[in-house]
Amino acid sequence: MKSAGFINLPDWKHRLQDILAGLGQDALLKLPVLGRENAEKPWMALDSEDFFSAVQTGIHFTGSNSIKRLPENIVTTDTELAINRLLEGKHRQTFFSAAIGGTFPFQRLICSPYASAQPEKIIVQNDSVTSFILSRMEKEGKTLEEAVHEAQWEKLVGGNPSQNLHGLVTRSRLVLQIAQIFGQMVRPDQIKTLGINGLSVDDVRIASEIGYSIRLLGIAQFQAGVMRVLVEPCMIPSRYLLAQARGGSEMIYARATDGLTQVYACPGTSPEVQVRGLLSDLFEECRSNAGNLVPAERLESFSDHFYLRFNIVNITDTLAQLLQTFTRNDIEIEKIHQPAVAVSRETGCTAGFALVLVTSRVSRQILEKALDQISSQVKLASLKSCFRYIRQA
Repeated sequence: MKSAGFINLPDWKHRLQDILAGLGQDALLKLPVLGRENAEKPWMALDSEDFFSAVQTGIHFTGSNSIKRLPENIVTTDTELAINRLLEGKHRQTFFSAAIGGTFPFQRLICSPYASAQPEKIIVQNDSVTSFILSRMEKEGKTLEEAVHEAQWEKLVGGNPSQNLHGLVTRSRLVLQIAQIFGQMVRPDQIKTLGINGLSVDDVRIASEIGYSIRLLGIAQFQAGVMRVLVEPCMIPSRYLLAQARGGSEMIYARATDGLTQVYACPGTSPEVQVRGLLSDLFEECRSNAGNLVPAERLESFSDHFYLRFNIVNITDTLAQLLQTFTRNDIEIEKIHQPAVAVSRETGCTAGFALVLVTSRVSRQILEKALDQISSQVKLASLKSCFRYIRQA
């Protein structure tokens, strides 16, 4: 990599120094730093003119400082900066292993033409914060609010975890993973994204009753020129490795064109993980399909089974109306489940029964059409939850 210098040093500067020294990279402690406001010895701060005359590769950390000018090449931990540069066509000058999270070593491996067959589908659990929250809800019966407070207490997240809860962290990282693995550029606004901000502990418990777990997943498949991609909380069998990952960790599943699958699990994103990602981009040659990035031309949606939880009154007649509506929309109901323990009431109404339906495979567009009809025509049924119900990865 060409001559380097630091931009936007992180708040944890002293830890950064310790990590670099521990990895035998003391020379990096002598690189120039842009500006005079954030550098401490042994770094050397340079004003803008001197910095850009000496530096061709910027080592960039996520930060609140607005940088109007950047060097030719950027190695960054910032997903937003990386995505913007890719959209601007600077994919050969942008390196973002540190922005992907802890799974970056595996992605570098599967991008090698000699390591495995070409991947055609990935399923990622790439946000360690939501992984921690969902694990606490599942293993300890915590509410979403309680689990978020624990994540904040453990210093896994700052004061406002809304980016995590709404699936935006997962989406941004998935955009970069798609670019690196498939060589396809998908804009964030093209990805259907749902978060866990409205998740009820009742659904977490019901999922456990039927042998499933809820995980916030990013899923992408590139096959025959068609890209399918989504970010949603999904129900997956509890026996899957993606469901068994330790809370606060990250994981990626990859299926190759030869049908073989690989799974890689790792600790959640930490300062050390970010530094290792930066160093790998600085010093290691890596094949990445992002070097030949092209816009995704055909985007389509996935069809899946779906889990639906209703609160209904007059169970016999109302269930009949629900089934008739689904039948008119060519949606089969494959499973009906009544929770073993009464769910908590989301409203002041104490009447009614909780009922879970699992649909046949259907597109979300068709399903939402049927649910709109139920909302307007079946007055004694109230939809409380809707999740993809993934039977096979």
